[in-house]
Amino acid sequence: MLYYANGLSALLWAISIFLGFGLMALADEAPCTLHHEGNYYNLNPLKASQDYEFETLDGHTFYLNVCRRVTTEPWSTGVPDNVDIAGLVRDDHHDFAVGLVNTTLEMRDTGLMMHLSNGSPCPGEDNLYGSSSILFLCDATVYGAGKPAVISQFPEDDNQACQYTVEWRTHFACATGERGLISGLIVFLVIFVMILLMLLIVSSTLYNRFILRKRGFDQLAWLSKVHLLELTDFCIELFRSTVDNVRLTGNRWAESTRNFNPASHQWSSRDEEQAMMAADPLEDHDQELPND
Repeated sequence: MLYYANGLSALLWAISIFLGFGLMALADEAPCTLHHEGNYYNLNPLKASQDYEFETLDGHTFYLNVCRRVTTEPWSTGVPDNVDIAGLVRDDHHDFAVGLVNTTLEMRDTGLMMHLSNGSPCPGEDNLYGSSSILFLCDATVYGAGKPAVISQFPEDDNQACQYTVEWRTHFACATGERGLISGLIVFLVIFVMILLMLLIVSSTLYNRFILRKRGFDQLAWLSKVHLLELTDFCIELFRSTVDNVRLTGNRWAESTRNFNPASHQWSSRDEEQAMMAADPLEDHDQELPND
């Protein structure tokens, strides 16, 4: 009965820990999402396999992606190769990175705001790097993802511009319904129970076949109180036996290591010479020959 109590306690602890991690995952803010005043916003649908293309105020091509790095191969941006560039302006002689990937959203009076920073070094400036602010405006009349547009840049000259402001009208910036905590917890519990039930069926079938030596339909899992207690007892005993074997193996290895003395396995040249002389059969044979 003590084994059953220990097994039930361990099972309850495992379920509690599993549920705790599930609740933490549900409570964390997902990338590119925002909860604000009871509304839920999600810009992940704007992720694209191909960058959004539009133009700066002077007509240079602007490549931008959302919540991921640009797919366009950057060229001579002045930033390390291992960083994720969120957007870039293609100039005549090089690309200018307008910022690195950011998945944090802020709510402003007019809509959602995403800030990109730490881009390419600004022309003629020390310790200043390219940045941009993307304002996502809710527009239910825009079909699809919509198209971003540069509304300001500073300085205005493309060859000197270091900071950009982009406006993006899209219906994805509107508040959407979110799977609530209760419904998410229910789905999580259903998945957990299904996984637990499958594990129970598989382990019960293996127990019937290899331990009880049943064959045919008799080896299939049948869930009863007695059978569950037998299976629980077997699993506990198997776990205890595995732990004991591992512990015994570790103790034997530690004891053998402790008793091993490298010095005892090394012979000096004098010891080797005496041992060879003592075991030399020719010498013993000469001593046994009679003197003529």
